[in-house]
Amino acid sequence: MEPGNTPLVELRNLAPSGTRLFAKLEWHNPTGSVKDRPAWRMFMEDRKKGLFGSGTPLIEATSGNTGIGLARVALLEGNPMHICLPTTASKERRQMLEAYGAQLVLVEGGPNDAIAKARELVEAGEGHMCYQYGNIANPDAHEFGTALEIVRDWPLEQPPDHFLCAYGTGGTITGNSRGLKKVWSDMAVHSVEEDLSDTIGGMRNQGDPFQPPVADLGLVKDRHVVTRTVAEEKVAEIMKLEGHFVGTSSGAVIEAAQRELEQSGGTAVVVLPDAGWKYLSNAPWI
Repeated sequence: MEPGNTPLVELRNLAPSGTRLFAKLEWHNPTGSVKDRPAWRMFMEDRKKGLFGSGTPLIEATSGNTGIGLARVALLEGNPMHICLPTTASKERRQMLEAYGAQLVLVEGGPNDAIAKARELVEAGEGHMCYQYGNIANPDAHEFGTALEIVRDWPLEQPPDHFLCAYGTGGTITGNSRGLKKVWSDMAVHSVEEDLSDTIGGMRNQGDPFQPPVADLGLVKDRHVVTRTVAEEKVAEIMKLEGHFVGTSSGAVIEAAQRELEQSGGTAVVVLPDAGWKYLSNAPWI
């Protein structure tokens, strides 16, 4: 099953007074995250280009979700999957990867260390890396998928004033910005980023020494920096007020959306990357 066609819902209990807030619920994808979209597209496009063939081992550096999405496709298509994963990744994400048949290569450090290890394996001839951080199929999955769905399902006559999205590989915010701005040229795009002193798994900050080549933030109006502590507190609030059990990056996005709506008013649409069940073993909000 190809990912996509996830719900767009209104979050009435989280929108500041006089504003409206809508969210794309990306945990309704096959393995439970927004990363199913680029995983599917990268696999199919790279294979179509002849970059790998049937039975070729695949290698990917990931904080979890993209790797899970790729492991699913690889299992369905008969390709071995090797995942370079930081040791800080939650137990649930490791278990899901192994359930999909992936071989884990655990790496001390963070995402950049996992990338270095994956490149080392590729240079040693161990397999093909789709390389989510530099593969154009990553933002394309959103420009020609997620963004089109948001426009199709938007329930109001007036377009949204704001679009907010977490900055991770850069693929989600880049692709959605391109797709949405084609239709809603006056809409403001906001990047939601981790605080470098209190980081959030899977997210990035423009002050990070490594900036993904796939990221093109030229359409982004401004940035909202959110700490992990605040994002985790927001996860509990979202559960209490809306009943959605989201991951920490989604908490950060909602926090940023509320700040923007409090300041600017109007309507906003956000992408919520995944649900909270992949983080249960280290979830402080429970």
